[in-house]
Order: sequence, then C-alpha cells, then structure tokens
Amino acid sequence: MNNTVQKKYNRGFSIILAVFTFIYPMGTIFLFLTWLGVQSFDPLIWQPESLPFYVLVFLLGSISIYGLWKRKKWGVYGLAGTWMLTGIINLGFVPPTPMPYRNTFLALLLVIAFFLLLLPEWQRMD
Repeated sequence: MNNTVQKKYNRGFSIILAVFTFIYPMGTIFLFLTWLGVQSFDPLIWQPESLPFYVLVFLLGSISIYGLWKRKKWGVYGLAGTWMLTGIINLGFVPPTPMPYRNTFLALLLVIAFFLLLLPEWQRMD
C-alpha cells in the first residue's frame, strides 16, 4: 500500500494551471480543425502555413500541463519551451503590424505570475 501523501499546489498556481488545462487542449482542437479546413479562421491573424506549427505547440503545451499536474519538472521546461516556440513562430509567420503593447504586457505578466507562484512548489517537484 502506498502511504505517501500528495501535496496540493497553492491556490494561485492551481488556478493558473486550471486555466492552462482548458486553453491548451481547446487550442489544439481548434487549430487542428482549422488546419483541416473544418473550422473557419481569420487569415489576418492565422497564416494557413503556420497552423501545423501552432497545432504542435499547443499539443506540446497540453502534454506539459499534464506533467505539471503530475508534479514533474519536465512539465515546466516543456511549457516554457512552448512559449519560446510561439515567439519564434510568430516572428516567422505573423505579418509585421504595430506592436500590441497591452497584449504583450498581459502575456508577460502571466508568465511572471506563473513563475513566481511556481517558486515555492519547485522543491516538491520530481
């Protein structure tokens, strides 16, 4: 019999993980259906040739979130990698437009909050 006690994440980190748990699988499904032509999309936002890359990023993000729920450090590394891949894909496929500073600031704020809430949990992860 296994007598180990699985500690829960703190409330703030659990909320962010729950949000990511919804966003990444739904994004994977949406982008996959868009890539297949079943779902419509705005070509000014999503370039058709970039869709397979975004499907891969969201799929890897979904797997990383699963790892985070299982308290695995590779989940953190995978999620950070998907964020970097997203930036690289955006540089290659998104047409040059004025920088949406508000969106960039909010995304950066979410990443900072994620890592600040992760710090106390890091030592208890495998």
